[in-house]
Amino acid sequence: MNKKTLSRERGQFLVLFVVMLLALLAMLAFVLDGGNVYAKRRSAQNAADAGALAGARTLCLTKDQTQAESKAKLYAEVYNGPTVSTVSVGTEVVTVTAQITFDSFFAHLIGIPVLQAQATAAAGCFNPTFGSVLPVAWACRPPIKGVASTSKDCQEQAISQDKLKQYIKNPPAPGTIYPELYVIMDSVSTPDDLAEICASAGGWLQCDLDGDGDDDLIANGDRAWLDLNGGGGGASDLIKWIHNGFPGKIYRHTWLGGQSGVANSVFQAVGDMAGRLFAIPVFNFICDKYPDPKCAGNVHAGDVIINTAGGNYYYHVIAFAAFYVTCVDAPSVPGPECPGHKYARDLKTLKANTKTIEGYFVYGILPDLGGGSPGTGLDLGAYTLKLIR
Repeated sequence: MNKKTLSRERGQFLVLFVVMLLALLAMLAFVLDGGNVYAKRRSAQNAADAGALAGARTLCLTKDQTQAESKAKLYAEVYNGPTVSTVSVGTEVVTVTAQITFDSFFAHLIGIPVLQAQATAAAGCFNPTFGSVLPVAWACRPPIKGVASTSKDCQEQAISQDKLKQYIKNPPAPGTIYPELYVIMDSVSTPDDLAEICASAGGWLQCDLDGDGDDDLIANGDRAWLDLNGGGGGASDLIKWIHNGFPGKIYRHTWLGGQSGVANSVFQAVGDMAGRLFAIPVFNFICDKYPDPKCAGNVHAGDVIINTAGGNYYYHVIAFAAFYVTCVDAPSVPGPECPGHKYARDLKTLKANTKTIEGYFVYGILPDLGGGSPGTGLDLGAYTLKLIR
């Protein structure tokens, strides 16, 4: 081998060595800097999640988009440390994009001195749409029937979660009740139960559906229990839904039929679940049957109608209120007489043998109520907080 050949081979080896060195550096950059990018992206995602949830929570509690934006940036940037974040606040959803900029380890050797990691999260403040549903049609009537109250809005008499805990820990003295206690259901038939809120009696509910001057809600076996799936299964279905939750979804702007539900077993099922929080469908229109030309003016585009084999009342669900069940009074339910039942009985607004369910409406950000889809409807102060991105 002559000197020229040896020199040429050394030159080729040097070129090959440089190429291999660059490849090695690129591999090191990929492994080390790539791993660092992944870790930083996880940090950016945590910051975006924290900011979105904090902003959505503020939006729930204040309805102030400016405050929600400030809170989102505080939790994203100050508490979780990304270089920069951008926040977008809508009526129900807060979106946060967090970005972290950092120096590279080896990538600067191949011309990439700075790297970035970015992540986006969105969280919503929603009214409940489904979940642990107590299948009762509620019209936001005043609390204990017969007690003076001008409330026509569930939110006006709702209490905070902290106050609920206080009431549970310190129940009222025997013979008294806390003023926010509601009897949410009784075994009185719907026409008698709703008579006090019909417009003809000075209430808000339009019971004269055809405008002839007479209320159209005629007596039947309906007790304002709801047929959630249209199957007309009566007590059997009601008990399953109360114990296990409704397996489907119920949205606002749905017409649901009523069913009797007067059986002791249904009240027993609710008694089994005392101490639980439920979502209660709140209605703003009622029809004595469906389809019915008299009700056409109250049916709107996009309304969902669950045709039922059960009773002949249909309720237009406009929202969901959160209700904490404290006591059930029925022959099959053990325990002393419920305080709300006794109070109403003493006022002679309920008979002694009337079955009742009572408890408190609750407002705030509440667990186990489902939801998570933007929509329109009456805001009753109960919200579910959820990451949606």
